Amino acid sequence: MTALELTRNLVRSCLNLNDAEPLSEDTYLVGGFPEFDSLTIATLIEQIEETLGCEIDDDEIDGQTFETIGSLSNFVAMKMQ
Repeated sequence: MTALELTRNLVRSCLNLNDAEPLSEDTYLVGGFPEFDSLTIATLIEQIEETLGCEIDDDEIDGQTFETIGSLSNFVAMKMQ
């Protein structure tokens, strides 16, 4: 599974979206979904850690990480290595 596919799956799971919801790399997360808030971000971080078996330190992430599907996917790709 690619980082982009994994990111889409995690976002769909956290936001309870179905597969028909189009999520492109340019899809905005913060501001793009009313329910995408700090709790969603915390849940996503936890799911990334569990799925990839890694730890994410606070200083590794910032607002830009969760700006779009693409920016989050780039972060996930970095953690996959």
